[in-house]
Amino acid sequence: MAEKISVYVDEKLHRSLKAAAVQKGKTLSQYMVDAALQTLYMPDRKTLVADMDALRESQDEYFSREDLLEMRKEGRRY
Repeated sequence: MAEKISVYVDEKLHRSLKAAAVQKGKTLSQYMVDAALQTLYMPDRKTLVADMDALRESQDEYFSREDLLEMRKEGRRY
């Protein structure tokens, strides 16, 4: 059986959440459950940092700060 959770928020936050839900084509309840599930299963900061470090270590190329700034001037992303 499903459980009910009630949360009291100020009127401005309620309007903002309701508008965000409407933009996604969801009810406010659906929107909040989706947001809670996304947050619950989101990796924590340490996991994300470890993943980024592993990705950096797997790269064959290295670009210095100066290389990256020069690429930016040329309009290249990488």
